Amino acid sequence: MKSCYLAAALIILSSSVLRAEAPGSEPALGPLNGRNMYAPHLPWFSFSADSAAALPAGTIKAGSAVYILNEFSSYPFNPEDYPLGSDGRLPAADQKTLSAMDYESTILELSLDWQAMPKWRFGADWRLHFRYGGFMDSTIEWWHGLFGLSNAGREFFDQNRSQWDINGISGISMSGGGTTVAPGDLDLLALWSFWSSPKLNLAAKGAFKIPLGRQEGGFSSGYPDFGAEFLLDWHPFTRWGFYLDTGIIIPLGGDGKVMGQFIPAVEFRASRGVSILVQLNIQGSPIIGELDYIHPVFGKTTMFALPQTDLKIGVKGRINRFGWQFYMEEDPLTWEGPDILLFFGADWTFQ
Repeated sequence: MKSCYLAAALIILSSSVLRAEAPGSEPALGPLNGRNMYAPHLPWFSFSADSAAALPAGTIKAGSAVYILNEFSSYPFNPEDYPLGSDGRLPAADQKTLSAMDYESTILELSLDWQAMPKWRFGADWRLHFRYGGFMDSTIEWWHGLFGLSNAGREFFDQNRSQWDINGISGISMSGGGTTVAPGDLDLLALWSFWSSPKLNLAAKGAFKIPLGRQEGGFSSGYPDFGAEFLLDWHPFTRWGFYLDTGIIIPLGGDGKVMGQFIPAVEFRASRGVSILVQLNIQGSPIIGELDYIHPVFGKTTMFALPQTDLKIGVKGRINRFGWQFYMEEDPLTWEGPDILLFFGADWTFQ
């Protein structure tokens, strides 16, 4: 519903191409990083996009990132069946009953990658979650009104609330509210770059999640997960790069379903140190909700059952050993992703 955000971002980023400097022989910057932060998927592992190309042996890359997201989703209801207040909003008790997700969140991430051998890279990452009422609701409702976009029911709920209540048919329950601080899980990763050429790189990746996160509120399943992935980098032209990560995630407990993940990305190298990227995250859902509803595109379906089809548009850069990236993310097709997400990341390379 907010594809206008991303389209505007793409136009702004693309304007830098007008005075772009040829990238020369510098290596491509690779796909956008960042994990799946959609609350119904959050307790389980998900892959972040990565490059199949190996780093120089002995390289250590330390990274940090900040996610800022606004989330809203309600259970199906007919406003005519409820007594609305003078401001057009639902009574407080009904707002609580009908809210699936309504909060803002800031997530801090730390990561470390080590190219231990010419073909083997090892990594780890961890996150700390903050949820709160926030301040973006009024801006988002104004933006929707300016362009005549649907508010998806936001207008019936008070602004700047923090509440989530996500239930699945297998007994899964993730609920909470107010200002919350919660640790996430620790992810361990290993990548084998088994094929390398000037234009094509292939790799395999394995992941193991250590459930250190807080179960209460839905920040961890409380069980390990295992993931396996195939990665492909293709650079047919100097300025263009194409990436594909496709994998499977197997929860070892917590009632989550096996998930497939498919991450295609396109990189345009605007200059030697800056790239513009468009990327998707298509991922199966680990849960099925309890209620049916009519989706405008897919018709009758069940809450949280559709796959995620997130779109990311961003820019990535590098200056010597310092790397940075920014992107905006939303799910414009199935709506099984954050309402709007901003990502800011930075890393420093030690060699």
